[in-house]
Amino acid sequence: MHYQVTEDEKRRAKTPHHIFNINIIITHLFISMIVLEIGDTIALLLVPFISTLVIAWLYSKTKKVIANDTWFVASHWFMAWRRGRILLISYGIAIAMVAIYTLIDMIFPGGFSMNDFSTEGGQTNLGEIITIRFAAVVIFVAVLITFMQTGISVYDAGNGISNPSLEKFLPRTADSNAELGEGKDEVSHTQTKQMESSDK
Repeated sequence: MHYQVTEDEKRRAKTPHHIFNINIIITHLFISMIVLEIGDTIALLLVPFISTLVIAWLYSKTKKVIANDTWFVASHWFMAWRRGRILLISYGIAIAMVAIYTLIDMIFPGGFSMNDFSTEGGQTNLGEIITIRFAAVVIFVAVLITFMQTGISVYDAGNGISNPSLEKFLPRTADSNAELGEGKDEVSHTQTKQMESSDK
């Protein structure tokens, strides 16, 4: 749905999406690459930790924007926060997978290991490798989907577009941004307003 907004509102509506994508780029791309280069698997926990801090700030800021800014701007902050929540859920699923594996490994130690056929006679912990890979896939899918959605939202914000279904979470008032319609409805609405203005 298109809404009647100012250029400044469009700029403010883009801000949460930019913050969300910067968070993804820095934590899930750069920090992950650095940690993998170092080879410290435990340090990968920095990724969800830092990202969660950013999402928590996004949630806090969203509450303030809803209370103090226009409906259009608040709707975009709310969308960014909801995408952040998707990431938090993916982190929770990944951590739960690792925790379950750790518990099973404590009960049946070495049960998921196999001989790596090296001269030292070492073993490779297949269970750990598989669990971490699957956990990473869960997070990767969430990151990919939300990153693409956020890119679309930046475009929408710049064109005065928001999701009208958010009204059930952010009730509109008499002071909310006026609806201009969608597609042909928007054109006819604009033409009607122009005709009314010319009649005056």
